[in-house]
Formats: sequence, structure tokens, C-alpha cells
Amino acid sequence: MKNGAIQDGTGPGDDGDARRDGTREALIAAGRALFARYGYDGASVRAITARAGANLGAITYHFGSKRALYEEVVRRCLEPLAERVLALVRDGGTPLERIETVVRAFVDYLRANPDVPRLMLQELALGQGPPRAAGPTIARVHGALAALVREGQADGSIRAGDPALLAIGVLSFSYRRGLPRE
Repeated sequence: MKNGAIQDGTGPGDDGDARRDGTREALIAAGRALFARYGYDGASVRAITARAGANLGAITYHFGSKRALYEEVVRRCLEPLAERVLALVRDGGTPLERIETVVRAFVDYLRANPDVPRLMLQELALGQGPPRAAGPTIARVHGALAALVREGQADGSIRAGDPALLAIGVLSFSYRRGLPRE
């Protein structure tokens, strides 16, 4: 074995793995940009692979389909936000303080990632509902916020009402506040 192969994880054949990972990441970045700008239907496989500097079969090779690439893009866009929100919901403080912290984190994330609102709205605008890949993440965040609303209702700091609808109100307000100003 060559000196350094164990320490840095490199060795014969590792260049191919790095290249595959690089191509996969380039496809995700290209897909994110083009899906956000043109929607799922408007972003062609040819445009995505050209932007990624990959061959035409790369999406099929790395993801199986354009839809699978799209779902991976959506998942990667939402997971960091969801993890942050879920951590904030569990943090200390009153329910209202935690909701305020969640709203701020949500707005900050959307402002730092202006392509995410466009990505999420593309299919909604066509009446197709949220991207399928977003469903489980949205459900986790919504469930955690609804539980936080119920907690606030129990201590009297949040008015009576359907916790699920109030949680949607928090999310929609945050989403609207996070949209970039045109």
C-alpha cells in the first residue's frame, strides 16, 4: 500500500469516486438553479447536464430519472431549514419566544437562499401542490409547530383556535416575509 493511502483515504481508483461525486453535486447545483428558474417541466435534461458539464446520460446514471434529481434538489433545499426549525422548537423559552425564533430562522434561511421560494412555488403555481419530496419535511415542521402552538394554548399565551391552522399561519407569514423584494 502506498504511503498516505490510509491517512487521507486516497488510493488507486479513488479518482473515479471523486469524479462521480463531483458530477452528482454539479447536477444537483445545476438542477437547483434551473428548476427554481423554470420549474420542473421547463428545466430540460439537456440544459441541466450542459450547465453541470456532464454528459446527457448523467442524470439517469446518478439519479435514475429527472424526477428523482428534482426530489433530491427539493430535499436538500428543505432539510437544513427543517433541522434548524425542529431544533429551535425543542429549545428553551416560552412557546411564543420559540415561535418568534422559528420565524426569524425561517425568514433568514429564505433570504439567504432566494431560489428556495421560487423552487417551492413553481409546482404550486401550476396547481400541482407542493413537490412530493417536500411533503414529509413540511409535515414534520408543521407537526412540531402545531405542538408548540398547543403548548402555548395550554399556558394561555396563544389564543384558542385550531393548532394546525395557526401553525400554517406561522409558516405562511414566515414564507411571505422571507420572499426577496422585487
